[in-house]
Amino acid sequence: MSVAVSIADKLTRFGFSSAHYRLFPTLRRAIDRHGPTALDQLYQRIRAEPAAAAMFDSPAMMDHARAKQLQHWQALFSGEPDDRSAARSTQIGQVHARIGLSPTWYISSYARVLDHLIPRVLRVSLFRPFARRHAAAALLVRTALLDMDMALAAYFDAEQAARRDVTDRLGRALDRLARGDFATPLEPLPTDYQALAANFEEMRRRVCATLAEVTGAAGRISTGSGEINTASDDLSRRTEQQAASLEETAAAMEEITATVRETAQGAARARAVVGETRAEAEQSGDVVRRAVEAMGGIERSSGEISEIISVIDGIAFQTNLLALNAGVEAARAGDAGRGFAVVASEVRALAQRSADAARDVKSKITASTDQVDAGVGLVSETGKALERIIARIGEISTLVTTIADSAEHQATGLQQVNTAVAEMDGVTQQNAAMVEQATAAARSLAEEAEALTQRVGAFRLAQAAPAALPAPLRDAA
Repeated sequence: MSVAVSIADKLTRFGFSSAHYRLFPTLRRAIDRHGPTALDQLYQRIRAEPAAAAMFDSPAMMDHARAKQLQHWQALFSGEPDDRSAARSTQIGQVHARIGLSPTWYISSYARVLDHLIPRVLRVSLFRPFARRHAAAALLVRTALLDMDMALAAYFDAEQAARRDVTDRLGRALDRLARGDFATPLEPLPTDYQALAANFEEMRRRVCATLAEVTGAAGRISTGSGEINTASDDLSRRTEQQAASLEETAAAMEEITATVRETAQGAARARAVVGETRAEAEQSGDVVRRAVEAMGGIERSSGEISEIISVIDGIAFQTNLLALNAGVEAARAGDAGRGFAVVASEVRALAQRSADAARDVKSKITASTDQVDAGVGLVSETGKALERIIARIGEISTLVTTIADSAEHQATGLQQVNTAVAEMDGVTQQNAAMVEQATAAARSLAEEAEALTQRVGAFRLAQAAPAALPAPLRDAA
C-alpha cells in the first residue's frame, strides 16, 4: 500500500473534509501566535525532568528540537494533509524510535501543548459563533491525533523493524553457534537490548571459555589416558609375570613344603629309632653291668678255688711226706711191714698224682683267672663304652628331637607360607583381571577423549582475550 493511499485512508477514517481544511488558516495563526509559548512551557518541564532532559545532548540540541517541532505544527495547518505531511509525521516517529523516546513522553508532550492551545483557540474571536470556535478546537485535536497516529505508527513500525533486526541478528548469532562458531561476537544491538546483548555475550564467552577448558581437559585426558593406557599395559605385563612367578613360587613352595614335611616325618621316625636305640643301649649297659658283676663273681670264685687247690696241694704234700715216712717205717719193719710199705707206696703215688692234678688245676685256674681278669677288663671297658654310647645316643636323641621339632615348625611355617603364597597368587590373578579391565577402560577412555577432542575441535573458539560487549546500535550509528 502506497503512502498516498495510506494518508487518504487515514483522512477518511479520521473524518476530514474540505470544511475542516478551510479552518486550517485560523489554526495556523493560532499556532504562530501561541505555539512558541506552549513549546517554551513544554521544554521548561522537560528540562526539569532528568530522564527527559537526558535525551538531549545539549541545550542547543533542545532548542533545535523545539524549532523543528514548531515548524512541524505550523506545517500541519498549512494545507490539506498529503504525502509530505505524512512523511514528516513518519520521520518524527522514526526519530523518536531511534532516540528511545517512549510514546508516553510523546503523547504527554502533545497533551501539554494542546492543553495550552485549546483554550486560546476557543478565545481566538469571541465575536465568532461558538460552534465555529468549537469546530476549530475539535479540528486542532483531530489533526494532532492524526499526526500522533502517523508518528506512532512509524514509531511502532520502527520498533518492530528494530525488533526484527534484533531477532535477525540474534538468529544469525545463534546460527553461528549452532554451526560451532563461538569466536564471532554478537552484532551491535540497540540500547534497549543491551541487557540481552550482555547476557548473550556473557553466555557466548562462558561457553567459549568452557569449550576451551573442555578442549584443554580433553587433551589432558587424552594424554593422561594414553599414559594410563601405557602404564596399564606395562602393569598388565608385570602382573602377568608376577602371576607366573607366583605360580612357580607356589609350586616350588609346595615341593619344599612336601620335602620338609617328609624331613619332619623322617626326623620323627629317626627320633623314635634313636629312642629305641637308646633304650636298647641302656638295656645293653645293664647286661654289661650284670656281666661285669658276674665276672667279678667268677673272679672271686676262682680265687676261692685257688685257695682250695692250694689247701689240696698242701694236703697232698703232707700226705706224700706221711707216705714216705710210712715206707721208711715199713722198711724197718721188714717182712711184717711189707704190705704196709705197698700201701704207703700207693698212698704216696696217689698223693703225688693229687699234687700234680692240683698243680695242673691251679695252673688252669690261674690261666682262667687271668682270662677272667681280662674279660672283666674288657667287659668293664665295654660297659664304659656303652655308657659313652648311651650318652652320645642321648645327645643324638636330643639333636634329633630338636631337628624333628624344627622340621615340624618349618613344615608348619612353610604350610602357612604356602597358604599365603596361594592367597597371593589368587589376589595376583584377581589383580591381573582387574588390570586387564583397567587397561580396557583406559583404552576406552582414550578413545572417548579422542572423540571428545575431535568433537570439541569442530567448534571455532576465540583465541584472544574475551571481546567487550557490542556497542549499542544507536552509538554505532
